[in-house]
Amino acid sequence: MPFSEVQLHQMRGAAEAAAQAAGRLALSYLRQSKPLQIEVKGPQDFVTAVDKEVERLLRQRLQASFPDHAVLGEEFGLDREGASTVWVLDPIDGTSNFMRDRPGWCISVGAMVDQQPVLGVIYDPVKDELYSAATGQGATRNGDPISVSRDATLRKAVFGVGFSSGKSVQAHADQIIHILNNGCEYRRFGSSAMMLAQVADGRLDGYADGLTCIWDVLAGLVLVQEAGGVVEDFAASGAEKGAVLAAAPGAAEFLRQLMEIDRRALRGLAA
Repeated sequence: MPFSEVQLHQMRGAAEAAAQAAGRLALSYLRQSKPLQIEVKGPQDFVTAVDKEVERLLRQRLQASFPDHAVLGEEFGLDREGASTVWVLDPIDGTSNFMRDRPGWCISVGAMVDQQPVLGVIYDPVKDELYSAATGQGATRNGDPISVSRDATLRKAVFGVGFSSGKSVQAHADQIIHILNNGCEYRRFGSSAMMLAQVADGRLDGYADGLTCIWDVLAGLVLVQEAGGVVEDFAASGAEKGAVLAAAPGAAEFLRQLMEIDRRALRGLAA
């Protein structure tokens, strides 16, 4: 049976409720000063017991409502092969911020149908802001419609940039130099999902990352697209990692220049 708008609406509601419940769970650890049990996965790459507990909560709620769907999460991987609908979870995107009780972390819940991104929910528990979007249904923040920036003035633009261990430090520096030389500004939150949500909301003008994971960005890419932005990504390829670009229409070409800096560096690292 073809995937219906009614099914998508049901999934959106379930994802919103699950993300908010997950956010309350994560906040409870910070408010009660519960131990986080931090593990180090790599340089500046952490996972806490809370990340895992939040992902379990998300999985349980989504699997109870949609037993035929698969779930792919950052902490526990893919639970089954062959499903046409796959939930994509980052239980806490911005763990480094979370474990220091700083803002800039969120719960990210996305979904793909036949490898096409169709749904994105990002919840910022600190500000109690719920971003939500589904294909053909628009994008909202706390129920109100949102849109990417319509100001095409480059010298007013503020861009989000991503960086992680294993990427070229020089390329990252070159991106920042390119941004500043063109009279623009930049931000690096430590959370791809939060930066994408803010592109969708017009708070940032674009976000680019030459190599990121699907669970970091899937929900945010749907938000940006439904908010009227330009999206270029790897989701439909079936890969778990790749390059992403998400921008207000007036900033897309400049973001492509930033992406080319990253691509040249990645080709050099692979050579």
